[in-house]
This record gives sequence, structure tokens and C-alpha cells, in this order.
Amino acid sequence: MTTSNKKKYLTILIAMICAASFIYWIYSRFHISTDDAYVNANVIQIAPRVSGQVAHLYIKNNQLVKTGQVLFDLDPDLYQVAVDQAKAKLVMSQAQQVFAQNTAARTMTLVKKQNMSAQEGDNAENNLQAAIAQVALDTANLKQAELNLLYTVIRAPSDGWVTNVTLRVGDVVTQNQPLFALISNNEFWLDANFKETDLQYISPGQHADVYVDMYPGHKFTGIVESISGGSGSAFSLLPPENATGNWVKVTQRVPVRIQIIDTDTTFPLRIGTSGTTTIHINPWKKNK
Repeated sequence: MTTSNKKKYLTILIAMICAASFIYWIYSRFHISTDDAYVNANVIQIAPRVSGQVAHLYIKNNQLVKTGQVLFDLDPDLYQVAVDQAKAKLVMSQAQQVFAQNTAARTMTLVKKQNMSAQEGDNAENNLQAAIAQVALDTANLKQAELNLLYTVIRAPSDGWVTNVTLRVGDVVTQNQPLFALISNNEFWLDANFKETDLQYISPGQHADVYVDMYPGHKFTGIVESISGGSGSAFSLLPPENATGNWVKVTQRVPVRIQIIDTDTTFPLRIGTSGTTTIHINPWKKNK
């Protein structure tokens, strides 16, 4: 290879490097990226609203469920007895109310004819009001008993995957005690931690490209939904102590929530998995 050819190829190589550097500089001016990002979703703690013994279990760990699907149910016998007792008590109080109404009507008629005293009329009216109040109370108790019976059947509040299911038939569970989790698949987002120096260019509504390590090469579309009010370290159990003589300034990272708007069932997302995101920005428009 002659010297002139070498100079020619060297010139072309330098020109290509300069062009690539210029293209990268232009791209970086309109895009901000981070690989400090993790997939997240709504996690619902499944807990019974009444206590009892598990009679049937209809799910397995890590199973996909639909909204309203029965997850498990409790032994309903005690709650059915409570409903029957509440119904019987309501029937009795209703009969007492009818009796009190009839008594009050007869008493008031005799009072008007002055065959009975006004005090006896007041007593009859008070007994009627007490009977009406008892019927209202027994009606409410019956509704509560029927609700408790209904609560023995535990259903999925959302579509998603049940996880950490260790429940077994025969277990005795306590009211409002979380038993396992349901990861809702109604929405997923990326909790991306950006440098504090990048926040001046980020604002809600901006579009973003999202990649998760589970599916290399598959791009999800995201939109910036919100920006945290503080850095990640500000909410830790042990915040950093900066009032020391050996303090070193470190660029902090602030969580940015990016909603994933094109989830795909063929690429199911898992919370806690790593991801990378690039936000499309306007470098000449800064947040004030």
C-alpha cells in the first residue's frame, strides 16, 4: 500500500470517527438514558375479611387468575348458623313491632275516650318506638351476617398472578391477615433512577423507549408519568449523614416513573426485573 493510499484511508477513518462522534453528540442531546431501572406493578395483599378454616383451595402458586375468580373459600357453617339466627331474631322483633303497633293504637283510642291515662298512652308509644328500633337493629345484624357469609368466598380483585401461595386446605386463617400476594397485570411501569442533573430536561408526558433484560431487543413504549419528590436515599431507613468533615459530593439519583403503555401477553413482565430506558427530550426546553 502506497503512502498516498495510507493517507487516504486514514483521512476516511478520521472522517468516519468524527461523523460518528457528531451523530452520537446529536443523539445524546435529544435522549437521556439510564440502566438503573426496574419493572414494577401493583401488588395486592390477599387477606380474608372473616376468620375461619380453609375448606377449598382453587389456585396454585404463580397461577394467572381473572377478576372475580374464586381463590379459596372458608368453612361457611358457622356463618350460615349466624344468618339463620339473625333471620329468626328479625322475625321475632317484627312480630313484636306489630304487637306494639296494635297495642299503641288501642291505647290511644282509649286515651282519647279518657278511659286510660295520658301516661299509659306515652308508655305505649315508647314501646312502639323501641320495637321499631329493634327491628332496624336486627335488620342491620342480618345484613352483616349475610355479608360475613359472603366473605367466606375469597375472589381475585384483579387480573394477575398469585404468588407466595403457601395456603393449604385445613389452615385456620385470621380476619385481615395477608396470606399471599396478587401481582396485578392491569398496568406495569418502570422505576428509573436518573441523575439529578438530568431532571431539568425530564417532564411528565414525554415518550420513552423501554427495554427489559428478560427480552433483549424487544422495545416497549413508555410515557413519563411522574417524578419523585426526593432522591432514593432520602427515603431510606438510614439517610446519609452529610454533616461531616470528610463529606464527598456524590451525584444523587431520583426515581422517575415511566408507564409502559404497550404491554404484550407474549412478553409477560415480572416485577423487580432490570430494565433500560431512554427518554426523548427537548434540550432547549428546561423545567423551571
